[in-house]
Formats: sequence, C-alpha cells, structure tokens
Amino acid sequence: MFKLLRQGKCTVTSIPSDRWDVARFWHPVMGTQGKTYSFAAGVLDQLYDFDPAVFGMSQREAMYMDPQQRVLLQLAWRALEDANISTTSLHGENVGVYIGASSLDHANLTVEDPAAAGPYFMTGNTLSIVSNRISHIFGLSGPSMTVDTACSSSLVALDQAMRALNAGEIDTAIVGGVNILAHPLPFVGFAQARMLSPEGLCRAYDNDGAGYVRAEGGVVFVLRRSDRARKEKDRSYARIVASGVNSAGRTNGISLPSREAQANLLRAIYEGNGIDANQVAFVEGHGTGTKVGDPAEVWSIGTVIGANRRAPVPIGSIKSNIGHTEPASGLFGMMKAILALENNYLPASLHFDTPNEHIDFDGLNVRVTASPIELLRGKRARLAGINSFGFGGANAHVVISDPEPISEDKINNPPSSGHVFLASAHTASSLEALLKDYKTRFANASKGEIRSMVAASGANRTHYALSVRSPQRPSRRYRTRDRQPCGKTGLRYRRSGRSRHEGCQGRFRLFGQRLAMGRHGRRSVP
Repeated sequence: MFKLLRQGKCTVTSIPSDRWDVARFWHPVMGTQGKTYSFAAGVLDQLYDFDPAVFGMSQREAMYMDPQQRVLLQLAWRALEDANISTTSLHGENVGVYIGASSLDHANLTVEDPAAAGPYFMTGNTLSIVSNRISHIFGLSGPSMTVDTACSSSLVALDQAMRALNAGEIDTAIVGGVNILAHPLPFVGFAQARMLSPEGLCRAYDNDGAGYVRAEGGVVFVLRRSDRARKEKDRSYARIVASGVNSAGRTNGISLPSREAQANLLRAIYEGNGIDANQVAFVEGHGTGTKVGDPAEVWSIGTVIGANRRAPVPIGSIKSNIGHTEPASGLFGMMKAILALENNYLPASLHFDTPNEHIDFDGLNVRVTASPIELLRGKRARLAGINSFGFGGANAHVVISDPEPISEDKINNPPSSGHVFLASAHTASSLEALLKDYKTRFANASKGEIRSMVAASGANRTHYALSVRSPQRPSRRYRTRDRQPCGKTGLRYRRSGRSRHEGCQGRFRLFGQRLAMGRHGRRSVP
C-alpha cells in the first residue's frame, strides 16, 4: 500500500464485466431513471477466492457467505499473525471485535431468486455476522458488534473499541472495516442523488470536485492497552491518543454536513485532551471531493487546528488514490496516517489542480498536500488526525501518534542465530506457494533482515498439516523426516498431527485496495 501511495498512483478502474450486465444499468445522461452515469470504482482482484477448510468451514456454508465475511476472516488471520499473538492465548479473555460495515450487496443478489436461499443464507448475509463470524472462528468471548454509520462506520467502531479498552472491559480488540461492490443498485441510487463523480476521480478539496468514486476493500487492526502491550513486549505501529464521535443534528438535509458540529467534535478532542495543535504533523481528511462536504470539513479543521498553529496544517485524502471505501474509509485513512509516520513521508493527495473557490485555505491556515512532504522527527512524538463522516451525520475523529520508542537494547541486540525456519500450511500447493513467497523475500533481503524473518517464522505460530523446517538456512532445499515431495519444486515437507486451525498471530495488519487473498491456499468458492 505505501509503495502505491509513495508513487502517487490512482488505482481506480471500473466495475468488471463479470459482476453484472454493466450496459443494462448505465446511461451517460444524469438523472435517467434506473441508470447510473458512472461505474468507475476501486475494485478488489479475485473477490470470491477463499479456502473454507483453513477456517474449519464446509464449502457449502462458504458458498452462502457474503464476501465481506471472507475478506475479514483472512485479514483478521493476517493481523493476528503480524502481531505475533496466538489465538489460543486469547481463549478465555474478553477480546472484543468491532467492525464497520454497511453493504448488503451480496444478500441483494439473492432477492432476485428467493429459491437460491439455503440453510446458511441468513448467517452468511446479515451485517451482525460480519463481526460475529470472527469471534466464532477464533473463539473470542468479548463484545462482538457491527457498526453501521455509513462512511464513518469503521472509525466509530474504533471509538467503541477505545471506550471498552479505556474502561477496562477488554484489553485487546480486533477493529476493522469492509466494503464490497457486488450489486448495481447502490450505484444507481448514488447516481440519482448526484453523489458520484462524473469523471471517475476523487478530487479532494479541488474546485472541479463534483462527487466521489466508490471502492471496495478491507482493513483490520489489533488494538491493545499500553500496559498489556508493554507486559507482552508487543511491537507497536502507533499509539491512539484520543478519539470521539458526535452527530450533525438537524441540517438542511440529512445528507448535508454541519461544519459547526464537526468543529465541536475537534474542539472536544483537541482542547479536551490538551493536545498542542503544533504537534499535529498532518490531518488525513474525509475529502470525498464534493462541493458541500469539502468546504465544511476544511472550515472545521482550520477553525480548531489551523487557528492554533504557527504553520499551515497539511491535509489530504487517500480517496484520491483508491476511491471511497465507504464504511471502511476511516480505517483506510488511519492506515495511510500510520504508514506516513512510520516512513517519515506524507504522500501527495492526488488530482488537486485548482483550490476549491469556496474554501479560504490561507485564512484557515490549511494547505492541501499536492506534493509529498518529508515528516521530520523531533523531541516529541508527532501527531496525526483522521476524519471520517457519515452521510447521515455521524462524525468521527481519531488522533494517533508515533509509537513508544524501541529500547536501545532491542536495537543493539537483533535476533541471534540458532532459530529454526518454519513454514506450514494445510495443503502441499499452499505450502509450495508460501515457500516461493519466502524465497522471493529472502532474495531481496539483507542478512539481518533474513535473520529477523527466520526468527519470526516460528514464533507463536500454529503448526499446520504440512510444514518444512530448516535451522537458520532458508535458502537451502528443505527436507524433513517424511521426505515426501511437495509439488514440482523438489521441496520436501513434513506432516504434522494438527490440521485444524487453532491460532494465528499479530499486532495489526492492514491491506489496501488490491487485497491479496489466500496466501495460505486459494480455492475459489462462488
């Protein structure tokens, strides 16, 4: 994802022809009943790829599952694995699951043919199960809820998780957001409301911005209270300083924003928590590229943050790169903010050519990041704000900072030798694919990076049906006692007595517009 952002690429394309009959629902003239004037979108590759056996599910049940559930299961798996947290260690603890989702596209596909609904249709297509499925598969007994506040859903879900963490109800939370585009009706509906960009671009804060571009994708974070993270010596990518939500109240129309309500939210968060506006490195805005929404957002940012700064506050929007992932968009913005702080580099916000004439950027002390910015480190942790607004008036904002500094001991004492390289999977083909991925990574890594990857490969990981082991020599041909051939590569694998998925590990893991599915084995389930 960061490579895409750094290169300033826009991944928006159009809805693939295999989703539905595009010609049936498209018309170039705005306002044509039953038609949309745009099918521009950010889309996922291989949306339906999924291996149900990995999660202990039957193929019949998986066939009825909303792709949103499939995407989130894979992301949660990878998030936990990246965080090096075994799910077996979470059993019996109050681990909460908070997901932002609103799409019912997959269920709407069956409305046209009620006879197609089977015994797993309801559990496969209701929004509540989007979060509950994660709790069920990984055996998590804490709160489990799906939040739908439209475009602010995922940040509102994060705020709910933060409240539970701060209250001591839980000390670990899985927070995510997901969106898919599987039915033409929402395109038609948003087109009738003139919300979609006619040119197929999100021109955030630009004078030619005339609507947004729909997109699909998923994001998952694993959050832990700082005291628990220190105790477990968890790696951290960022620290959440504050979060908050409010509502626009009564406006001239339910889909019209209230700049005063947005400013009140920012004021409650920044002034209420004693946050110095000069520490804010940038704000990742909602920035859909609409005539009404952009001016309201920039006014609130400038009034509360810009007015209290010496230098203009940089703002931008990841929607200019990948489109608007709707309920997941807030966490995509947060992902961009974390990557920017981690890499000391704020990518440019694309398609900003002419400043919006209804926004007084200079007077509000706000500047759009039309060009990338190097983020310099100082004595104090840098902060970043993330905005997300729902079209029903639900506003959310989160402030993050750099993580706590890594101790000098960890920096000066990298993983020592003697670790065993371990790779495991449920099938020979998926093991072979995993080993090829490792081989590619090792070929482009330094010796120190290879030692770290070898050490991480076997740490807190569940051993699956097939595995290979090698003592600190990942580039050698792998052999074990079984000496059974694996595929056509000459690799050898060892059978393990445990084939049921029992746990994966991770702090948080994020995937972007082009979601890579099924590193642990792919099977296309329609």
